[in-house]
Amino acid sequence: MDSIALKKNIRKEKKAWRKTLSPEEKAARGQKIFEKWRGRFSLKPICYLHLYQPITALHEVDTLPIQRYVDHRHTHVRMVVPVVNPLKNQLDHVELTHEIELVENDWGIPEPRMPFNKVFPMVLDMVLVPMLAFDMAGNRLGYGKGFYDRFLSLVRPKCLIVGLCYEEGKVETGLPIEKTDIPMDFVVTEQRVYQFCDNSKAP
Repeated sequence: MDSIALKKNIRKEKKAWRKTLSPEEKAARGQKIFEKWRGRFSLKPICYLHLYQPITALHEVDTLPIQRYVDHRHTHVRMVVPVVNPLKNQLDHVELTHEIELVENDWGIPEPRMPFNKVFPMVLDMVLVPMLAFDMAGNRLGYGKGFYDRFLSLVRPKCLIVGLCYEEGKVETGLPIEKTDIPMDFVVTEQRVYQFCDNSKAP
């Protein structure tokens, strides 16, 4: 089986599994992922935290507990969310403030309404990344559009790239990779935090 077919099969398998999650189980798993993330990472050195807004229909790990935690406990942290730019086939990045209203786009992704302040990838200190699957080398499987790989190629080397995934997303045999794929520094599941970067980058 070639790499394209293999990725397609893994995506199909992981999407089907996610659909079996009840709202209660998804919320419980999401809370555990938040607690693992909170226990592993200090936000004291973080000025800009980039976090995705989950697509409900795809049962992505919810980032709302993280957003609430940062909002109430770490007011120095400026939160940034992605906005799909279909004309340029890329993600733009917007600072999330209390004044901004989030509205679902055509893909079901909550995005800020205009006007908003754009943020450049080079200023980010940590990026929380959605994923369907990951392997034990830190490689990530997304939805195949390449938006995050193009975005992550622009962040500075010291920016922490942290994937959020359910434990069932782990692929023991490894994922097919391409030259444009950007590996994760960490992946947080409801069971543990996986570290893939060396200790010189780890906080």
